[in-house]
Amino acid sequence: MTQAHVTGQVISAHGRHYIVELESGQSLLCYPKGKRNEACVGDWVDIVLQGETEGQLVSIAPRKNLLYRSDEWRTKQFAANVDQVVVVVAIAPTFSDDLVGRALAGAWAANIEPLIVLNKIDLPEGLDHARERLAVYQTLGVPIIELSANHPDQVKQRLLPA
Repeated sequence: MTQAHVTGQVISAHGRHYIVELESGQSLLCYPKGKRNEACVGDWVDIVLQGETEGQLVSIAPRKNLLYRSDEWRTKQFAANVDQVVVVVAIAPTFSDDLVGRALAGAWAANIEPLIVLNKIDLPEGLDHARERLAVYQTLGVPIIELSANHPDQVKQRLLPA
């Protein structure tokens, strides 16, 4: 008896198990086959169904790109097949130039278009200073969108596709 194979995209990773969304919209709890099968969020995977709500992850499709994060001890992959990196910063509390730079460097290293969103522009104190700090990124060609998340219509208009 042949087992049914389906394809889906990893939408959540929890240690050695994954939540995979199928094209139908159904989500499955999946476990990898073997110890070296490390998927990450965004991966397209082939699954052998094991019941109606679970599956075994048998292969990972080639990735368009892969993002990593690292600390003093290790490097860990965390997202694959990313279309855009959106770096959200706010006027208050103030943002870290170092973290913005690292996020942009990671995006560029993976050939991903970055975008910076400056939030809380409704706070006049600090707006000019935030704009000055972000100007260097704008000269590097990074688009910057200014908005206030307190106005959901503005967020939808500026960030979501029509």
